[in-house]
Amino acid sequence: MNDRNFFIPGGIEYFMPGDAEAFDELRAKVKKIFTKNKYIHVIPPIVDNLPNLLGLNSSDLDNQTITFIDKESGKKIGLRSDITPQIAKIDYQFNKASISRFSYMGDIYRPTKSSFDRKNPYQVGAEIFGCNNKSHDIEIISLMVETIMLSRKKSLVVEIGDVSIINKCISLLSLDNKDKSKLVTMINSKNINELRTFLTHLKISKSKIEFLVELIRINGDYKCLKEIALMLKKFKFDNDNIVSDLKYIADKLLLNYQVIDIIIDMSNLYNLDYQTNLSFSVFVPNFRKAIATGGRYTAYTRDEKKRLASGFSLDLKDLFFLMKEDDVYV
Repeated sequence: MNDRNFFIPGGIEYFMPGDAEAFDELRAKVKKIFTKNKYIHVIPPIVDNLPNLLGLNSSDLDNQTITFIDKESGKKIGLRSDITPQIAKIDYQFNKASISRFSYMGDIYRPTKSSFDRKNPYQVGAEIFGCNNKSHDIEIISLMVETIMLSRKKSLVVEIGDVSIINKCISLLSLDNKDKSKLVTMINSKNINELRTFLTHLKISKSKIEFLVELIRINGDYKCLKEIALMLKKFKFDNDNIVSDLKYIADKLLLNYQVIDIIIDMSNLYNLDYQTNLSFSVFVPNFRKAIATGGRYTAYTRDEKKRLASGFSLDLKDLFFLMKEDDVYV
């Protein structure tokens, strides 16, 4: 072996002595938090049958999951890009309780277009199945905040919203997948002028365009919920207690954690597309993206009944290197 043989692909890391031990210690601390909160730890495999990896009907997962042929069985299998579908499968197969809680940790692989993005995150997370009220959402967000607080950051921004409104609006536009993808990119970048031009070119009605624009424009601290409620009323959009639920969740979080600020964003679509209602993310100072994301989703349907769930995940490597930069030793 010589130096030229030691090639590391872009977006891939080695953990060398020192960092490897510190990373293991951080992993143990996160697992301790999950265990303290009664989350059962499971370890699904990094390579699995495709139905176990693509069980949430997500085009994001379809695009990100690398598939290949198992030489022994001749069947197509996959390298996971998200552990959440496997946890949903575990709940479906083995759990009989009305409410169940699972935590997990493991490597995933996500193809990226940029060498600055990590291709092999170490995903850690937690899921509640049978989630059917606001207390479960508050529980999972609180668990997410407690995990991030290991970084000892003195200020965290928790962004919450509900993607059901904007998803319903997008579905009413009847766009093909290519145009929908373009629109989602514009929404996430808050590029209102480009969005108006794009939808006008597609001959979308002015009222639908203005509804989308207003939904994107109104964001900020949780006091903007009143403005969102008025906007929904103006456009005669039934919000099904969405605004009051978000206010309740924000009030509880602010009461429980002095280190957080709450931001409301009803057009947050940068989480995975299987989320159906509540969506949330955590941001920390001097970090270029959300350090943790999560939300509600439908895990599966059994006997015509939907099994609702709420969960979060993060790349533990992000948390580790953030702490290392700040000289916060595990």
